[in-house]
Amino acid sequence: MKNTVPALYVHIPFCDHICSYCDFPKLLSKTNFQDAYLKRLILNLKKIDQKEFDTIFIGGGTPSSLTLVQLESLLSFIHESFSCKKEYSFEANPESLSLEKIKLLAKYGVNRVSLGVQSFKKESLVLLNRMHCKDDVFEVVKNLQDNGITNINLDFIFGLKIESNKDYITNIQTAKKLGIKHISYYSLQIEAGTRLFHTPEVRKEDDALADDYAFIVSSLKEYGYYQYEISNFALPGFESKHNLTYWHNKQYYGIGLGSTSSVNNEKIMQTRNITKYISEDNTPETVTPEDVSDREFNYLMLNLRLVEGFSLDEYKDIFHKDFLVEYAKEIEFEKEDLIFKDNRVSVKPDKFYILDSVLVDLLHFKEK
Repeated sequence: MKNTVPALYVHIPFCDHICSYCDFPKLLSKTNFQDAYLKRLILNLKKIDQKEFDTIFIGGGTPSSLTLVQLESLLSFIHESFSCKKEYSFEANPESLSLEKIKLLAKYGVNRVSLGVQSFKKESLVLLNRMHCKDDVFEVVKNLQDNGITNINLDFIFGLKIESNKDYITNIQTAKKLGIKHISYYSLQIEAGTRLFHTPEVRKEDDALADDYAFIVSSLKEYGYYQYEISNFALPGFESKHNLTYWHNKQYYGIGLGSTSSVNNEKIMQTRNITKYISEDNTPETVTPEDVSDREFNYLMLNLRLVEGFSLDEYKDIFHKDFLVEYAKEIEFEKEDLIFKDNRVSVKPDKFYILDSVLVDLLHFKEK
């Protein structure tokens, strides 16, 4: 079958505990919705006609919080129903990814694992309400590598007042010694509805965050991790193929609570209400058609998150106009923040930390 949609995302919303900064669609595992949820999830996966994908990503939440029986039920169904040509990723927390679960991942073809580490500093982990310690990370990474899963990402967070450049270097040095291929480094965001919303003073001020970001980017480069997106760094050849699908504004299926699909010029968002999701009359919460101006805006906004930016020829092929002409006035205003090279347009990496303001001045926002 022709591979028309390159990526499939499967959302597992359950967590054994709630981190103090997280605002993703999630539920505590002790709510005991898992079996009913997986039943509905599989029914929704069965509605997908396409059987082959370039990438599959099981994310959350914490997919590794599923029991062995539940995890095998999901993995075996995906294995029987779909093939994955390039990259099959699985998100996990170190404390819940046992050796037995790792063996299941390897058995069913998962070849990339993303671990929520956030920091190797004990005090930071306590503040973020993480349940693991650095030794848990060491053990899980070794078990993954021993079972043939060597493409591993570590997620980190920066911006806590209690962390310094020394802590960032420790994180990067440790990851390098562990043989980690990919690192994601995200700025701490204080969101409504999270525990940290009530203690925003734990976060550094914006100027300090910008300095931290610049230091982290520079340090990762020194250790061989090149930046290819605002928050993502990889050894050459180990970029996240699945996430590049999003940033290149390609089509994808998103299945599960609160997930979004982008297919056939429509955005389809599933409900974030677990009771509605598992009900018999389960339907998408919203279906939003995207016109050509929506697609153009998303193409530019997402591609400009990438260090390489976008191709002027590709833009012209897709939208049948010349970017340099269409955005001449905005380009003149923003030219100090942009790079024009090899027939491509990109944002200067040292302006990534203020990308939102660059995009506001550059892009044509639709009037509501």
